Amino acid sequence: MKIAGAGIKRFLEAPDKTARAVLLHGPNESLIHEAAQKLAAWALGKSDDPYALSRLGEEELKRDGARLADALSAQSLLGGPTIVWARVDGKAADAALLDALAGYERGDPLGYLIVEGGDFGSKAELVKAFEAAKRAAAIALYEETEAERAVFAKARAKELGLAFERGAEEALLAALPSDRGLAKQELDKLALYSYGLGRPLSENDLAQLMAGEAESALDAASLAATQGRAAFAVEALARIDALSGVSALRALLRRLHQLREARALIDAGMSASDAVGKLRPPVFWKERDTVAAQARLWSTAKLAAAYDVLWAAELRSKTAGSPQELIAGDAYRGVAKLVGG
Repeated sequence: MKIAGAGIKRFLEAPDKTARAVLLHGPNESLIHEAAQKLAAWALGKSDDPYALSRLGEEELKRDGARLADALSAQSLLGGPTIVWARVDGKAADAALLDALAGYERGDPLGYLIVEGGDFGSKAELVKAFEAAKRAAAIALYEETEAERAVFAKARAKELGLAFERGAEEALLAALPSDRGLAKQELDKLALYSYGLGRPLSENDLAQLMAGEAESALDAASLAATQGRAAFAVEALARIDALSGVSALRALLRRLHQLREARALIDAGMSASDAVGKLRPPVFWKERDTVAAQARLWSTAKLAAAYDVLWAAELRSKTAGSPQELIAGDAYRGVAKLVGG
């Protein structure tokens, strides 16, 4: 079965018990991992069996196709649930996963299977099989909108008991990373800092605590590319461990969206500084002057050309076996060259 839209939240809060295997896939790695954690906790219930949950990687399943079937068929020593959490990014484990899926459809007494997958696309064989199954589910998790990220951040801040001075909450939303996992870490760090502080958090507090994230290598790379500094942008990308090419392209796309909105306000008669001040979510205060300067450089025609570069790169990066990091680097160079064009 295919779970989509509002049904995703309902499913993750109260999973359908007829679905004994769940495939989580898409471009949003943090949300996929978070969903896998929720499903694992639900499947474990109150079990305290340390061997109830087995974790398998793609390479393990590729080397030994029977490993998955054995893990799903194993009996818990304490009589509790048997759960297998498989992490796959490509097609190497498809045969083993499809065999397990066939077993579920036959009604074989198998344990609970969670597949934490990559950005497979809706036409992938594995995705189609899980969507067509009666005893399994497929859930695609995409990049969150700014509004969705804001809702999450505000709810998490309230849960942690965070209080902000006037204007500080907007500054927080602007500075938080788009990655859900990293955003959680930043909010937890603020909660630890504010414990016993005796006053609301100020913009100055946020600037001191969150500067490292705001100046992350990916932010620096996208900022440099739109300044025309191609070499610096590529070097910044190279400093990121386990770089996701698609994530790098999305970061640059968000930067272009920001410039496009500012350019539209400037073309309507507003100054660059005022235009940047009107952007929502707010631009991180340390970057406002830089973004204003960039907005003056980027014409509507140049922005359209930059979008073409990124869209072409994203299509290339989604081809099986494509060198995503190299494609992202080429796209950053291509966008940087447009600044002086």
